[in-house]
Amino acid sequence: MIETLVMLWKKWKKVYKFFVMLFLILILLNTCMGCALIVAKETVKAVDIILDEGPNPEKKKKILKKQNKIKVKAKEFYCSKVKDKEKCGE
Repeated sequence: MIETLVMLWKKWKKVYKFFVMLFLILILLNTCMGCALIVAKETVKAVDIILDEGPNPEKKKKILKKQNKIKVKAKEFYCSKVKDKEKCGE
């Protein structure tokens, strides 16, 4: 009788640990999801504020010019490493 009680206690202990760990993991996941939603909301607010102020055409030109420079450099680097007639035009 005592042996069966000890055996049941050991099994219950394992089940108890499993449910406690599961519960803690669920709490952690819910907490992280809440933080992610808060960050997403704040990001959307910031983007809305920036777009509402109106775009700066000079700044946009500078950004596009810089992006084009980066694209050209990336293409030159790619073409120097890989002989691709389609992308490099050679």
